Amino acid sequence: MNADITEFESRYSGGSLRVRLIELENGLLVLLSDAERFRIGQTAMAIPPGQGRTEPTSTGVFSGAMDSALIRTIAERIAAMTGQACMVVSGIREMTRNIMMEIVVILKNHLVA
Repeated sequence: MNADITEFESRYSGGSLRVRLIELENGLLVLLSDAERFRIGQTAMAIPPGQGRTEPTSTGVFSGAMDSALIRTIAERIAAMTGQACMVVSGIREMTRNIMMEIVVILKNHLVA
């Protein structure tokens, strides 16, 4: 693995979560999966607070109803934690608010450690 790429697994209520973090020159790419391989799924991009904004700003791609808001929230939290732009690509099949909160805690424990 390249020094700019980190991969780990963690248990959560939905089973096993695979995470791949790719540090880019201008941000962080986060791939999430509940399967053996990563796949393109719900995607969100967020930028951290700044220039008069007190909260992160985000947008969704490949959006679908509630999942989009949950993935945007993950991207926003990571952007706020790291102070850099963040794109999250989620291959999680069953995303709920509780699972989203579990994933944020897992990522926070890894990123802010």
